[in-house]
Amino acid sequence: MKKLTPSFIAITVTLSLSNSCYAIGLPKAESNNPQCLANVPKFDRPLVQGDINTLPINAEANQFEAIYPNTAIYQGDVSIEQGNRTIQANKVTIDSTNKNNRMAILQGNINYQDNLINIKGNNASMNLNNNDTQISPGEYHLVDRLGRGDADEMKLEKNRLVILKNGSFTSCPVDDSTWSIKGSTIIHDNEEQLLEVWNAVFRIGKVPVLYSPYLQLPTGNKRRSGLLIPNMSYNSVSGIDFALPIYWNIAPNYDATFTPRVLQRRGIQLQTEFRYLNELGLGTLAFDWLQHDAKYSEDRDRLLNGNNYDDNRHRWLFYWKNDELINYNWRFTIDSTRVSDNQYLADLDSRYASQTAGYLTQFYKLGYNDPNWDITLGYKHFQAFQDGVKDSLYQTQPQLNINYYNYDFGPLKFKTFSQVSHFISSGKNNPKAWRTHIEPSINYTLTNSWTILTTSAGIMATHYSQDNIKRSIDRYKQLEKKVNRFIPKFSIDGKIIFERDFNFIDGYTQTLEPRVKYIYIPYRNQSNIGTYDSTLLQFDYVGLFRDHPYSGLDRIASANNIATGVTTRFYDNNKVEKFNLSIGQITYFTKSKTSEHNTGLDENSDTGSITWASDNFWRITDDMIFRSGIQYDTRIDTVSLANAIFEYRPSSEKLLQLSYRYANHNYINMVDLNSLYKNYKQDISQAGFVTAWPLSQTINTVGSYYYDVNLGQTVDSSIGLHYSDCCWGMTVQYGRKLTDWDSITRSSKYENKLSVNFELQGLGRNRDAKAKMLNFGKLPYTTTF
Repeated sequence: MKKLTPSFIAITVTLSLSNSCYAIGLPKAESNNPQCLANVPKFDRPLVQGDINTLPINAEANQFEAIYPNTAIYQGDVSIEQGNRTIQANKVTIDSTNKNNRMAILQGNINYQDNLINIKGNNASMNLNNNDTQISPGEYHLVDRLGRGDADEMKLEKNRLVILKNGSFTSCPVDDSTWSIKGSTIIHDNEEQLLEVWNAVFRIGKVPVLYSPYLQLPTGNKRRSGLLIPNMSYNSVSGIDFALPIYWNIAPNYDATFTPRVLQRRGIQLQTEFRYLNELGLGTLAFDWLQHDAKYSEDRDRLLNGNNYDDNRHRWLFYWKNDELINYNWRFTIDSTRVSDNQYLADLDSRYASQTAGYLTQFYKLGYNDPNWDITLGYKHFQAFQDGVKDSLYQTQPQLNINYYNYDFGPLKFKTFSQVSHFISSGKNNPKAWRTHIEPSINYTLTNSWTILTTSAGIMATHYSQDNIKRSIDRYKQLEKKVNRFIPKFSIDGKIIFERDFNFIDGYTQTLEPRVKYIYIPYRNQSNIGTYDSTLLQFDYVGLFRDHPYSGLDRIASANNIATGVTTRFYDNNKVEKFNLSIGQITYFTKSKTSEHNTGLDENSDTGSITWASDNFWRITDDMIFRSGIQYDTRIDTVSLANAIFEYRPSSEKLLQLSYRYANHNYINMVDLNSLYKNYKQDISQAGFVTAWPLSQTINTVGSYYYDVNLGQTVDSSIGLHYSDCCWGMTVQYGRKLTDWDSITRSSKYENKLSVNFELQGLGRNRDAKAKMLNFGKLPYTTTF
């Protein structure tokens, strides 16, 4: 293994140096640690635009001698300035014998400066007609950015090229030569923002570790084709994971990235990404392909994780995201991700999707919008990762939404919502349906600076045409092929805002905002209608004031209830909200139901105060925030859902977050229509923390830990260290996450992952290492600020 280490380091360094970055090249001064730029030259004069060669030349010196007719000699603190250029020397001799090739010979302590580069040397010559300059020997520094070196001979040509003979380059600060590149010829092209090196030797200190006949390095923001910085990691399941991105700058509005990825225990994967900006809009297309996954085949043969393995030799991911405003009225939107099998995202991490959600969505929509109309035609398909869920999901192929608005009736506002949907399911025994819905409504609003009162009335008319009804299946026995449903709706919603000065803290203002909403929807038995897109929604404080407890249109619950709540807010003298607390409840005058055979949520109580909810926000200081929420359901006589999060962030480099979330298992069983989680026996009770903290000026640590209190096991954890000085950086991160349940050993399955990344300051993309480390685990960091 020891013999392989230097080779691997050399390969990694080669690939890093060959980076052709399309994001950020050599960083500007303002983006770096000021201490790293203490000795970096600055250009602090007004920048002169245009052809600098046409500008007049100003010269100063302690002594001047003219030799008629073609020679002038300047001596002692000589300074020649033209536009953005300044050159200083002990002695300058100007020879104008050839008017087409006027030359200046410079001697002693030469210092050339412009807005891009500073050069120092002993001897130089300059063509005064085109300002081409030759200095030998010399050393140079890039202006306002990291980058310096030396050469036996340096040439400045065409106001854009710096040519070095037997030269070197490093982005390390002065007096630090941790790494450098030496070459027989180095050309720095300011216009193309490119550094080309022939016969390149990469050195660590004074030790050469790598030779390449040719290298290209970016020195600016221009996108260039070539290799990007590689990435290497290790995890206990896939082994060593090495990826090498290759970037292709096709055109100003098109580019592509091809990434060969070698996974030790799986095989070779090819990841491709194509980005475009054209008439279709701004979009990304990606396709990842793994011809044969040895580890997946092995796991499938052992039937780990039950039978949740597809009979798939080839593994792939397809992603397409597009958002285009075609013109003022038309928009085309695509957000589609699909994978070859249920385990793909668990085995092969992707930045396009996550296994955590439990499913992927393929969504396509064409929309039209004007002041009176909002029309969309969409297609939505789901890919579930669990076989028990897959057959129960419905796809809309297609769905047409038509919204019409008319506000020309004085104080009355008229709206019509219409929808036509076609539902199909991959489950062969599931019914199919066409649903047509129209919902005209009219509302009247009274409002002023301290109150708002909205009264609304409407009717919901729906027609179902259902097919493939298997009456041998109990839950489908009551379904009918043709169903018409007409339900009126009435609501009145009022809110008052009281405001006063808060006596206990000078400059603070308190508001008290009571809200009351009454809604009436008569009961209609909907047991003859299938459940295609309806699920019960959570009742947080905002949810208390919804018209409907279900999403979609298949279940419109009867309502004769009143939602009441109150919110108090505290503002400081800058009108910044420092604290709020909301609490509310729903009181039912008659039982809410959708059929004569309701879910368990309606079996315990007919009327009364059933749902309580509270939300809280507290900005303790400018650096500390606390948020919480709790829901209490009298039907299960306990807290149904709760969450709390505390975050301390004294600076952009320091972060501490503590969080807790809870879900009652009885509540999960009653509201989750997914049969996979029926009879769930455990409450979900998880606590966690995330931290990012500098240990010194050059070392930062990032860590996270999530623990399931009831199950007594770790869900996700990671720890990482990032070292970064003015010359180079390295990130080492270790993570352990719960991935699955092993039905054979009847124990939780974990995946361990170790990631190591190097960076050379001033080269490549140099992304925010902390942000990348915070998203390392299964449960990525989400800010509360």
